[in-house]
Amino acid sequence: MHYWNPETNQYVRAIRAVGNILQSYDCDKKFPLYGFGGKVEHSKGVNHCFAMNGNIFDPEVHGIENVIATYQNSINRVALFGPTWFSQIIHQVAGYCEGKTAEES
Repeated sequence: MHYWNPETNQYVRAIRAVGNILQSYDCDKKFPLYGFGGKVEHSKGVNHCFAMNGNIFDPEVHGIENVIATYQNSINRVALFGPTWFSQIIHQVAGYCEGKTAEES
């Protein structure tokens, strides 16, 4: 499903479809991107919550095309592994959302 062809990759099509709608409601057009269920370069085990841009302290990228480029780059540097556990990423995203102020949202 992650085979890289931006025309037929289901993930890219979903990112564009949903992202183009969501970015209209986001004043800074920045999106935090997290991956899960993969071995990131130079890691010893499977990671169930990692910043797709490589910066866990600032996981945001600007604009949908950069979201897609970051996804593509991530596919090239992360070995996908299962099972995928969602709890770590859900906690990370919840904490990220709680940490934002109303002015930042």
